Amino acid sequence: MLGEELRPGLRTWTAHHEEWGQDVRGFAIVEDERLILVDPLLVGGQWDDLAATRGGRALDVLATIHYHVRSGAEVRERHPDARVWAFEGDREEIAERAPVDRTFGIAEELPGGLIAIGPLPREEVVFWDAARAALFAGDVLLGDGAEGAGLGLCPEPWLDGASLGTLRAGLAPLLKLPVERVLTAHGAPVLADGRAALAVALA
Repeated sequence: MLGEELRPGLRTWTAHHEEWGQDVRGFAIVEDERLILVDPLLVGGQWDDLAATRGGRALDVLATIHYHVRSGAEVRERHPDARVWAFEGDREEIAERAPVDRTFGIAEELPGGLIAIGPLPREEVVFWDAARAALFAGDVLLGDGAEGAGLGLCPEPWLDGASLGTLRAGLAPLLKLPVERVLTAHGAPVLADGRAALAVALA
């Protein structure tokens, strides 16, 4: 199977990002008939793990931002029936990195029951997974502890001229959700009391 199990039907793994120079994290939702990859980077034997995890399932690839398409194009090459999804506001940038099969808007329900939440600076979204009480965050929220104890906001220069205040305002509606887990592409994910960690990050 691909990565480690965080809870039934939810898996994570890390891979070294050559351009970034650090390990980054991807996630998979494994349903009976569908496999959803979020911000996937796959290297080495992880490709075999993906094939084994997929089995006969349909395969979808979602990215929180175009930078996180990562292995999306190669997933599509190896699995030609996979669907690559793009946030409509970020479609052009994503299409430069991978073929786009479907676009989606804010609040639209996606494979796995995920809901795209935004708008955020840089045409980025976070995904809310109500079934697993989890938020998937790409760059706007970073894990800050080896044990997943907390969260931080991304550095302001990442926001392409927007302020951290603007980012906080965009993320504030997340505090209304019963968040248990915050699954971050950078750093350790928060696996318990996610709403409390989010409140601290946004204070």
